[in-house]
Amino acid sequence: MSLTIPDGSLADYIAELKPYQQNTLNALLKQNEPEKVAELYISANGPQNNVPFGGTRDTKPFWDRFKAELRKFVCDEESYAEDKKRLADETKATRALLISSISAAIGAAIGYPATVLVPAVAVMLGIVAKIGIKAYCNVA
Repeated sequence: MSLTIPDGSLADYIAELKPYQQNTLNALLKQNEPEKVAELYISANGPQNNVPFGGTRDTKPFWDRFKAELRKFVCDEESYAEDKKRLADETKATRALLISSISAAIGAAIGYPATVLVPAVAVMLGIVAKIGIKAYCNVA
């Protein structure tokens, strides 16, 4: 089942968030590209207690897993089929509904609370809305 991303700018997607999330993202966007902002947000709020024995806390694998799951949700017809069907059953999937639904689905897949993922999902969907699903899915 294919996914429809509502039109809108990155600012439109960020506007769907709580004010403190908007403020954080907008401050980060002043000095970073949008995808880097999503990564910084995930890295700052990702798994806090996952430090390997004798190692340092590395949030890169968490970011990579998040990004892979988002790509599967947006690009892979088979992945997250039930979640996409529920979204398609809505009369009109709004940006807010899409952000929360994708955050919940990905959160369940990677074992992390959806509320932490919401800002990063909003930023990434803003990117997808800007360049289009086909362009996003064709970029390696």
